[in-house]
Amino acid sequence: MTDHHLTPMLRPRSIAVVGASQREGSAGHGMLAGLINCGFDGELHPVNPKYDTIQELACHATLRDLPGPVDLAVLGVNSTFLEQQLDDALAIGARSVTIFDTCYLDGESDRGLLGRLKAKAREASLPVCGGNGMGYLNMADRIPITIYDASDKMVPGGNVAFITHSGTVFSEIGLNDFRYRCNLIVSCGQEINGTVADYIDYALTMPSTKVIALFMEEARDPEGFMAALARAREADVPVVAMKVGASEKAKHFAKVHSDADAGNDHAYQAVFDRYGVMRVETMDEMANLLTLLSHDRPLARGGMGVVLDSGGEREMFVDQAEALGVPLAEITSETASRLRPHLHHALEPVNPLDAWGTAANYEDDFEGYFGAMAGDPGVGLVTFCGDFQWNPTTEKGYAKALVATRDRTDKPLAALINTPMSGMMTAGKALIDDGVMALCGTGEGLKAIRHAMAWRDRQTAPTSGSDAADPVVVARLRDLLSLIEAFDAEASKQLLAGFGFEPAFDPGSQVVKLTFSLIDDPQFGPLIALRTAGNYGKLLDEAVHALPGLDEDAAGRLIDRLQVSRLLCNSDGWPNAEHTAFARALSGFAVLAIELADLVSTFEVGPVHATDGRAVAAGIRVKTHKAV
Repeated sequence: MTDHHLTPMLRPRSIAVVGASQREGSAGHGMLAGLINCGFDGELHPVNPKYDTIQELACHATLRDLPGPVDLAVLGVNSTFLEQQLDDALAIGARSVTIFDTCYLDGESDRGLLGRLKAKAREASLPVCGGNGMGYLNMADRIPITIYDASDKMVPGGNVAFITHSGTVFSEIGLNDFRYRCNLIVSCGQEINGTVADYIDYALTMPSTKVIALFMEEARDPEGFMAALARAREADVPVVAMKVGASEKAKHFAKVHSDADAGNDHAYQAVFDRYGVMRVETMDEMANLLTLLSHDRPLARGGMGVVLDSGGEREMFVDQAEALGVPLAEITSETASRLRPHLHHALEPVNPLDAWGTAANYEDDFEGYFGAMAGDPGVGLVTFCGDFQWNPTTEKGYAKALVATRDRTDKPLAALINTPMSGMMTAGKALIDDGVMALCGTGEGLKAIRHAMAWRDRQTAPTSGSDAADPVVVARLRDLLSLIEAFDAEASKQLLAGFGFEPAFDPGSQVVKLTFSLIDDPQFGPLIALRTAGNYGKLLDEAVHALPGLDEDAAGRLIDRLQVSRLLCNSDGWPNAEHTAFARALSGFAVLAIELADLVSTFEVGPVHATDGRAVAAGIRVKTHKAV
């Protein structure tokens, strides 16, 4: 591991615990006990004027009484005493600090304490984890910095770095979900001086990190956040994110919770799209996806090979898989022949397979089904989909068949448990211990599998950057924007021509029309917005967003996210000439618009339609900064 500015915080060799206590059950006792029980072998200094010793360690009255500076000062005191304790930490040369309390004082309506703590820490370049957080758990190095004794949770061998703005998520999905193991969990709280971007960057220095998970309200350092995501992508480390605060009410609650500005959800989605972040909507989907991505067997090429013990649930499964676009493998005739001897005569050897006939030799039969699916070249994930509840004996038989099959194939195997409460805590945990993945809930499991397949396929897909803007064209457009006082018809015509659009004519009401815009997001800066216009726009009211710098392929994929894009395809489903013209024009607009972003606050072209392979625009609306 290379040295990092967060190393003193997250991998300290000397720790002072302010508020350490002898009283069992207290936070001060738990903080210290966790470190001792994990065998922390660095310097450990309890700080509390009430004691001479705590848990056989010499106790100091204040931080200023320590024999020297420490890597980490853990300030386990309430907000009334925080500012003085931070001053003491700075005075002794502490190299980092962790704060748990809310950083709010009664009677301070302007959050003055929080502002003062931020100012002092940032002026001193002092990394701070928190406040209003749960601290962190470094499982890789067995260092728990939190308000209770978490030593029993410090299981080695994890590979998921989990960074969260929620203390509950820190405790629940981070600590208690047995389907994957973490190497680092950070509750970053108000990010006094330590951002999500910083923690991502640190996690990427840990050799054990295989997946990064985010539960986030805000990227307080947008440029650093994008740079960290870019480094994760370059390192082939997938990032899974749950971004909350999309609705106006949730944005308000984010501000109350951690002083977070949840921002424009479209902008976050554009950032996630650019850097390949997999966005999830529920905690079950998050846990399922982390299970898939952290497993020692990545998905093989191909679709799902699915075995069920219910004909009715097969129909449910197929409906959901089709609706979500999760591919099911087309098994070969050889695979069908391998399935046939195990099947009841009334059942078909197909995928998904309704496999239950009778209880006679069912374990051997199911092992045969799983083995046949695993041997099919078109199957990338072998899955049993069931409930694991009504018959414990049968449940154990399915599990045995899955585990036996795992020993004879290098493909991953999973149990997709339709109703999570029915079997996750019994069969699910046993399967995980034996190397078979357990996924929770039909729909949430399928969404996670879709993400994991997209990541697998993206890993081998060629990438290309956008073309550079023609400097002559850029210079001409900048001259126009700086010289023109009023954007009359002639000026608009010149600008449209500079962007490669032909003069407009009325195409009628039944053609597809789009609007291209450049908007300025307060957090992430310039953003491309693509909106359906004309009659279809009135009907659909849809828009998608992207960061600037789109090549033609990326522009085409952005267009495909609009429902109206279905009208831009041939009968075989491939993009038609209009689609190609739109994509070419959008890519050109995105490249040029970013070159002009310093001159304009509003930039909108449209409605745009395509004809004979050409993009035609009805007009352009521009507001320069000098006109704002």
